[in-house]
Amino acid sequence: MLREAVVAGHIAIACLCAVALSCVAEVARLDSTADIWLSDANAHERVTSAGKHDRIKLKTIQEMAAIRFDASPAAGREIHRATLYLRRAGDDMLRYIRVSTVNQDWAEGEAEAPYSGADGATYQYADADGAQPWAWPGSQFCDVIMGSGNSLAQWAERRELSDGWVSVQIAADMVYAMIAEDTDGIAVMDGGNPTYANNFLHSAQSADGAPYIEVELGGTLPTELAAPTVVATTAREVARLDAGAARVVVGPVEGAFCWRVWVDGVRVPRWRVPHPRSGDATVFVLDDLAAEEEHSVRVVAVGATGAVSAAAEADFVASPALAAVSFAATVDDDAGATLARGGPVWAAPPLVKIGPGDGAPMHDDRGTLSGANAVWDGQAVRLFGARGEYVSFQLALTADGGGVVDSFAVSSTPLRHDGGAEIAVADVELYRVWHARNEDGAWSPAYCIPLAHGESVAADDGRRDASHRRAETVYVDIYVPKDADPGMYDGELRVAVSGGEPVRVGVEVQVYGFALPDRLSFWPELNAYRIPRDGDPHDYYRLAHQHRAVLNCWRWAPDLTGAGADVQIRWDAYDRDVGPLLTGAAFRDSRRAGVPVEVMYLPFADSWPTPLTEETYDYHGHWPGRGEDRLHLVDHYMAAPYIADALGAEYISAFLSVQQQFVDHFAEMGHTQTEMQCFYGGKNTHRINYGSNMWWTTDEPYHWDDWLALQFFCALWTSGRGAADPARWPARADISRPQWQARVLDGLVDTVYYGAGAFSSPVDYRRVGILERDTGVKVMTYGSVNRDTESNTRTVAWMLNAWLNGANGVLPWQTLGSDEALDRGDAAINGGNALLAPGGRFGVPVVADMRLKALRDGQQFIEYLTMLADRENLTREQLRVAVQSMLHVAVAERDGSSVDDADSIQADALGADSMQALRRAIADRIVGSIGR
Repeated sequence: MLREAVVAGHIAIACLCAVALSCVAEVARLDSTADIWLSDANAHERVTSAGKHDRIKLKTIQEMAAIRFDASPAAGREIHRATLYLRRAGDDMLRYIRVSTVNQDWAEGEAEAPYSGADGATYQYADADGAQPWAWPGSQFCDVIMGSGNSLAQWAERRELSDGWVSVQIAADMVYAMIAEDTDGIAVMDGGNPTYANNFLHSAQSADGAPYIEVELGGTLPTELAAPTVVATTAREVARLDAGAARVVVGPVEGAFCWRVWVDGVRVPRWRVPHPRSGDATVFVLDDLAAEEEHSVRVVAVGATGAVSAAAEADFVASPALAAVSFAATVDDDAGATLARGGPVWAAPPLVKIGPGDGAPMHDDRGTLSGANAVWDGQAVRLFGARGEYVSFQLALTADGGGVVDSFAVSSTPLRHDGGAEIAVADVELYRVWHARNEDGAWSPAYCIPLAHGESVAADDGRRDASHRRAETVYVDIYVPKDADPGMYDGELRVAVSGGEPVRVGVEVQVYGFALPDRLSFWPELNAYRIPRDGDPHDYYRLAHQHRAVLNCWRWAPDLTGAGADVQIRWDAYDRDVGPLLTGAAFRDSRRAGVPVEVMYLPFADSWPTPLTEETYDYHGHWPGRGEDRLHLVDHYMAAPYIADALGAEYISAFLSVQQQFVDHFAEMGHTQTEMQCFYGGKNTHRINYGSNMWWTTDEPYHWDDWLALQFFCALWTSGRGAADPARWPARADISRPQWQARVLDGLVDTVYYGAGAFSSPVDYRRVGILERDTGVKVMTYGSVNRDTESNTRTVAWMLNAWLNGANGVLPWQTLGSDEALDRGDAAINGGNALLAPGGRFGVPVVADMRLKALRDGQQFIEYLTMLADRENLTREQLRVAVQSMLHVAVAERDGSSVDDADSIQADALGADSMQALRRAIADRIVGSIGR
């Protein structure tokens, strides 16, 4: 059975039905003439060639081939059936074979041995000898095959034949594409399984096993094609800083198989041009044009016979290039500052970790604290911010003579404006910075423990030896009220150390005349794999909410009765537990009072609302449990029916019934402001590692069977959603390899979270940007905040990098800690970052790690950028360059990491002075744009 790789909005994936074989059918053979064996297994193999070797290898997404055929025997004829024949060169574990067109011409080269030096095509280049990219600079083979780069794609199960041969039914379009010169051969891949088997096949160089295609021919195809119409207009929205852009619209032509397009006499590469859709115009953009200059576009229609229509032409002017943006600001380098601390109390920038042993910064985000810094001029604290924003600093406390700080107390006056307005004492929040051992075993600033004004705190808590500590820190958050008058506010803190006389520390806050929105434009989303049960879970949500973040726990599931289409949800407990989060009632006392949670998981999973059993899922191999051999999973890959054929009517009808009940109940309750995500995040290894009842890896899919499962579940959700708003009821996917997403989820997924390792380079950003442009998906990214051994400013850098390159939120993958984390930090939990921990030992429900404040500060920074972009109609590309001119924002993959590792990238630390200077420059520009 042959199936298309792309589904559009329905469950039953279309089958390309074969025409019945006539006893007198005319059959033609298309012989292979060249091929290439390419590898993406590692950096070395990506730059190797094997064009003249007598074997090719297929190995899941790691190794693949392209094969060129002589299609002339089929030219001009209707094709009723096409079959690809491949001969095995050894044992194999092939099941699904993926086939696509190749939307770039390639060079076979002369390399006769596997993994030879670059000669002709490599995974990196279509022709390494001339450094010819597969598509755009930095692109790879994956960018022009399997649906990417406007290639045509399909998949089918192989059929076993005699003498080592296997056959795969392929779509007639694969042959038509070769005839129409719309491809350079076909790409062939293995669907794969966890054995990562090396499946060797004979190549075009083989004397007795070369690949070939057999086609059943029908009548003669018509060769007359009408000329298309073409219109080209400026497209400023996709222009770049170095180029203008245009949008091209080609009218439909009956019988057109593809288009050939030239701009100013130069052929537009195939990977840029979509295929015609029956009755619809073809629309695409050109974003590399000489800006504001006249251009001409020429288009011809090409039929399946290779026949070409008369040309249509149009003249147009490309849009202007994007204007460069710069900020009027200077960054003071404080490395040479000589101002003395002036006593036992001084101020440090927020997020900077001050070592408890010596009072010095622990990382490269500040330099020295011996004098002036981003918030401290040596005498007073100077801050600025918008209404509705938190502005922060830290008080560093030491004892005279370098001794141990025995105790301390801090209090604040109101901060008053000349006009009489004030920032109240209640808006000055104090926290003791609690130390925990980081993963290197060193004591490090970690959790922020609420501190009452004037409360005397003993440094020795009776649980730890405090004799090593020579410095204590107090975190100070000042909330700027939403109704604060613009201007300067002055007040002071009074700080007593070890029973000494209080030290007065002046505090000045400049309030700008704009406000941050209560509803977040960019989400710091705290993922958790459990609902905290040590007290009221809402307390955890409230603390995240207060920090302009959203906690998203897996998962709140209502009780069910019945089965199949008769299943019914019992809403009582769900409404009690979840309702206040969805209405905003849980946050009535928050700084963002009454704003509901931005996002929440729906409870759908492989075994909910219907458990997977042999009655509901038509797989009758062994169902392994915890601790059993992973080869049972391989057996499932090799023998299980296609998921859409195997899940029974009871399973499907229960899913659709529960889905509709959710939509109806939420409408009845008025829950309209939270994005309720249908997310299938399973890994089939959880079946043998943890005893979970799941069969597919829909979280970070790798092998083709897993992509098909994710495709199926997303299609099931979108097909049943009906008229419900996709923005409120999205299908979500978590993808670590966007290069293999292509068109697999087109029309089926609404929100995609891309893994940290898939969102860390210009190549990644471009791939994801293409997917966003072509499919309309909402782009997010997941990963980790900085390790507890690293600067907290790395988290801000991660967030800025994500937003500047197109993401709308970041998701640290595991954020709940335990009481043990208060002493051992991240090492106390099984991966991830212990950002929220029980606060029982301090008399509060929950406490936050300093990194939650980093997420808040990054979010506020991005609100500045978003506001400026909206006011001045700026793109993220423009702002990316402007930001980078003042602040070095950089991320890179960690050595030896995998893209499936949520901790696979690290961001460079940011300087506190540079961050403050950039924030002020943006704030000044926002104020300057008000009223324009």
